[in-house]
Amino acid sequence: MPLDPATVRDNILDYGARTFWALVVAAVALLIARAVRGVTMRALARNRAQANVTVLLGNLAQLTVIVVGVLLILAIYTQGAFGWILTSFSVVGIVIGLSLQDILKNFFAGVWVLVERPFRIGDSIEVSGYSGTVEEIAFRTTQLRTDDGREVIVPNGTFMTSAVVNLTRFPTRRASAWLVLPADEKAITADEIRAALLKADGVSPEPPPSVELRSVADGKAQYLVSFWAANRDAALAPALRALRARFPQGEVHIG
Repeated sequence: MPLDPATVRDNILDYGARTFWALVVAAVALLIARAVRGVTMRALARNRAQANVTVLLGNLAQLTVIVVGVLLILAIYTQGAFGWILTSFSVVGIVIGLSLQDILKNFFAGVWVLVERPFRIGDSIEVSGYSGTVEEIAFRTTQLRTDDGREVIVPNGTFMTSAVVNLTRFPTRRASAWLVLPADEKAITADEIRAALLKADGVSPEPPPSVELRSVADGKAQYLVSFWAANRDAALAPALRALRARFPQGEVHIG
């Protein structure tokens, strides 16, 4: 059966026009993808995100724009069949997403940890009953080293659903002790407590030590003395000795 010249001409013009617009879309998509990648990486660099995260998210942003461009080109060529093709891609994507749900959750949680940085390598943290020093932060897991030398691998998704205590974010910790004096003694002041505690090794001058009168009963006045130290456990014994030396008539103990 001979070909109709008019039909051939129309088909050539039609596909020629589609190819022209497909090339335009491809060029624009590549330019936008490069620009989006640069903007994303600069924004992450300003937030001091890790280098590997900066590169990863920059590439993902670029890939997203390219995928959108490919879909547009596909829509130009397929026209009426594009809806069916897009539906097929969506179904495949849903199946893959459901089968890799835990992996994807931990991956995106790892990206969040690396970008937001609620903790860093070298920090001591507590999470889900485990306490240790952060040795490595990967995209799927975080590695902790406990004080007794054990390795704990924590899925990054845990940090999205559990409370995390960063033990090194602030340089000092608060410690408290009870000072019991005879009720007929003159009330002590915060300045007296500060003068006594600042002579003890390890007690931080800022924030300054404080004292609260908590109760007066059975001829005794109970004061709650609070102070801050970089190493609370190491500073506690010198602080108690300093209080006993300053107030020999009283009792000092940990509540």
